[in-house]
Amino acid sequence: MESLMDSNLGNQDETPSFEILPPNRMLETFGKLNIAAPMVRYSKLPFRHLVSLYDVHITHTPMIMAAEFSRSAIARHSDFTTSSEERGHFSLVEKGAGGRTRHVRGSLVAQFAANDPKAFADACELIHPHVDGVDLNCGCPQPWAYSEHVGSWLLRQPERVRDLVRAAKDRLGWDYSVSIKVRVDSDLKRTQQLMETAVHAGASYITVHGRTRQQASTVPVNLPAISFARECVKGDLPVVANGDAWSNVENEIIRRETGCESVMSARGLLANPVELL
Repeated sequence: MESLMDSNLGNQDETPSFEILPPNRMLETFGKLNIAAPMVRYSKLPFRHLVSLYDVHITHTPMIMAAEFSRSAIARHSDFTTSSEERGHFSLVEKGAGGRTRHVRGSLVAQFAANDPKAFADACELIHPHVDGVDLNCGCPQPWAYSEHVGSWLLRQPERVRDLVRAAKDRLGWDYSVSIKVRVDSDLKRTQQLMETAVHAGASYITVHGRTRQQASTVPVNLPAISFARECVKGDLPVVANGDAWSNVENEIIRRETGCESVMSARGLLANPVELL
């Protein structure tokens, strides 16, 4: 596990030390952060390290099944590896006029698929010394995930999401970053209910993908729906926009149209890991 000493590069008299902030604090403190999405098979250690060298401030593991991770050492060794050097180091300017520049280490977030609060909390407890935050997948649209009652199955189960978030918070401490990643619903009242429930449950931040679980990736992302979801939280926590983030040009459009300061990219980074430079 990386320590504060590990975050100092070279001679301390010549190189600034880097603060270690959890992902939610990074999102609250700095504007226009770039985030690498959790991607099955792809967002493992080598890819995370690569993109962190090119202006990606927060990275994610692939989606990990919490029940298996909590039960099996073999699953843990297969699903998760890390390195003290995988996170990037950045000079970021605080939000607002006159914001000062701070030297900050990037964040690593472990994402889990879960429907059982205890299994989720167990998995989070095992991994939390090695990451900066944990995330609950509430958006995976794959049929197998829906049939297993994980991923997008949770989109219309706000009480279950509440219980999962609270279980992790109770286990890890309420200052630890526990976020969720969701998709918009075809019925935006359900999106509103989920967003408001997550806020009341204590979620640290929410990432919103602008497609429903039924929509293919070829369907253009619904930026007004992401904006609606952001408005539902009334500024109580950061909301990250996700979907069709192919380059800095698209990212700026997404920021402008949704009001979300930070953007998560998946396929864009996979196609070109230096897209955000």
